[in-house]
Amino acid sequence: MLKHFFRHQFRRRLKPLYLGIDWQVDDLRLVLLGYDNLGHKACKKKHSLVLGQWHLSLPMLLGSDGTVVHPVWQSFITQLAPLVGTAPVHINVGIPNRLCTWLHCPKAPTAHCKSLFTLQLYYQRMAATALNIEPVNLRVCHLGLSSNLSFLVVTKRRYDEQISQLLGHLHNGIKGNVAACAQPQGLTQIIHQVPSDSVGLDDANAMAWYMASQLMTNTPKATSF
Repeated sequence: MLKHFFRHQFRRRLKPLYLGIDWQVDDLRLVLLGYDNLGHKACKKKHSLVLGQWHLSLPMLLGSDGTVVHPVWQSFITQLAPLVGTAPVHINVGIPNRLCTWLHCPKAPTAHCKSLFTLQLYYQRMAATALNIEPVNLRVCHLGLSSNLSFLVVTKRRYDEQISQLLGHLHNGIKGNVAACAQPQGLTQIIHQVPSDSVGLDDANAMAWYMASQLMTNTPKATSF
């Protein structure tokens, strides 16, 4: 009986988990989702389970030597790691609208943008000119909503580096298989009333829940920053 229980739990832990992050630079809200009733394939995409939720304020995450020293972060990892176990974790980071600039993007001239690299440079220079900022300081995401409507979503490169650093520390803390992406929250419509299967979810964590839920239902439409 016990062997069957532990074998079932091990198989269960190998199912992917989903971590949504409402990233506000030094203020983070995180929600970890998994599938309920994992043994029933018909229910797999319908019932999510809130496995954990956290609110972290981390004005100083790193020490002078680059190691994580913040006690709140250490406490969070101590709680998260057992929940994750050996399961792969998919992470979706929501970049707040106040840190993103959306620019209408005209169709790129094909004569000058024959490769993806030159196209990316073209978009980066276009955004830099519009915002009067050096191109090297910007991170630009091209978002095509339709054949006639596309945008450049622009954020500062230092934010991109901070997010990458955060994900690196998550990977090291969990010590597992982590796949992550980031997208502007402008693509989402915040859900004020969460589903009944998310009992106990703090209303302030609704955006983090949404970010995790998006990964469970479909691949985000935004290109990773």
